[in-house]
Amino acid sequence: MKKRGLWLIIGILIGLLILYGGASWVFSSMLIDDDTESLAEAAAEGDTPADFGLPEPELVTIDAGNGITLSGWYFDNPDPAGCGLMFLHGYKGTRYHVLDWAPLFWNRGCDVLAYDHRGHGDSSPAYHTYGYFEKEDAVAALDWFANRAGLERSQIGVFGVSYGAATALQMAPMTPEIAFVGADAAYSDLREIVDYQARELFPNLAPFILPGVLRVAELRAGFKVDEVSPERSIANIQVPVLLIHSLTDEYTFSTHSEDIFANSDKSRTVLHLTDWGAPHARSLSTDPVAYKQLVDDFLSQYVPGFGREPAP
Repeated sequence: MKKRGLWLIIGILIGLLILYGGASWVFSSMLIDDDTESLAEAAAEGDTPADFGLPEPELVTIDAGNGITLSGWYFDNPDPAGCGLMFLHGYKGTRYHVLDWAPLFWNRGCDVLAYDHRGHGDSSPAYHTYGYFEKEDAVAALDWFANRAGLERSQIGVFGVSYGAATALQMAPMTPEIAFVGADAAYSDLREIVDYQARELFPNLAPFILPGVLRVAELRAGFKVDEVSPERSIANIQVPVLLIHSLTDEYTFSTHSEDIFANSDKSRTVLHLTDWGAPHARSLSTDPVAYKQLVDDFLSQYVPGFGREPAP
């Protein structure tokens, strides 16, 4: 009888482990393998490069190594001023979603590169690692861009939004020659943002299941969650950094950019917390004139000579 009871307990424990492992697998897919918008879906939303004053782009494919190719657009400025800007879009988006930012630099005479992250748009299918591998992709794209545009790394700025902002901040220590980094609505640390989002979606389940989810995600995607931390990366950035975050961002709170700023070199880092009522990563569309002024002032003070000065 006692033996039968012991086997019953063992069976229950094994069942619970299987259930926990299965749930961890399912929820890890939401983190690293969730559906993203296709390029066709993004195009159907209506905006085109021409709507932002850009010419027809050159369609490009960039070899990022390890079987990953990045699909993107290269815009060759017809009135070049010796500068370039590489844009990194947000989570589940595509290169279409950074077109809003392009005129800020295109009108300065900069060439522009925008590409889809791995696992997004027309780039290679891959797990999402929130900057862990994406930062290496960005370095490959930067070098492709410099070669194609005939520019030095020092003539190129990198601007990211949300997921792309966090990637740009993790990339920058690897590329100390670049002109500057712009980061709009970045998350400070992957574990922190996942914990918050999980508790919002599954308040009772999250504390119990999250450790398993993160571990399974690491094993499946081959990355380390605790190494995805823009707030630690910024301590090693050697170029000017512009941080922008809406105070009314309810998806990634502005405290994330505040935490990043706290670890930065204040002599070359600027933080703007906008109070324009903008949702996540929409400060530019909420008040484009004020946003442009923030960017222009930053470049004038910290990156003088980056392209042409904007018209008054």
